[in-house]
Amino acid sequence: MSKLFYLFLLFLWISSCSKEAGDGGFAKIQGKVFAYNLNKTKVIADSGYIGDQRVFISYGDHTVIDDETRTSYTGEFQFKNLNQGDYTIFTFSYCDACPLNEKAIMVKTTIKSKKELVQLSDLKIFKE
Repeated sequence: MSKLFYLFLLFLWISSCSKEAGDGGFAKIQGKVFAYNLNKTKVIADSGYIGDQRVFISYGDHTVIDDETRTSYTGEFQFKNLNQGDYTIFTFSYCDACPLNEKAIMVKTTIKSKKELVQLSDLKIFKE
């Protein structure tokens, strides 16, 4: 057979090995959640990094939650074992004028290399 045919088969094999955004890789996304605690009159009473806050991740263009974690007592979170691709990280914040008094605080990011560590800016939320 011709070299062109074998080259085509090699291309198909290599392209089938590429992975989409999601788990199974070596990259990580990490960050912290900073909370402003509101008193009964909706004035900031105190603030700091918050523990046990749920943080979610969606892979690629998914509109569903693909995974979740909770922050440590220092407000830190991490999603490990990710492939190259696009991700949305989010958590929920108190919002007086929002449905169910919550709104999503979202950050979109991209992992560009296999072993990349993406450090996000703090996710800032309000708690009642």
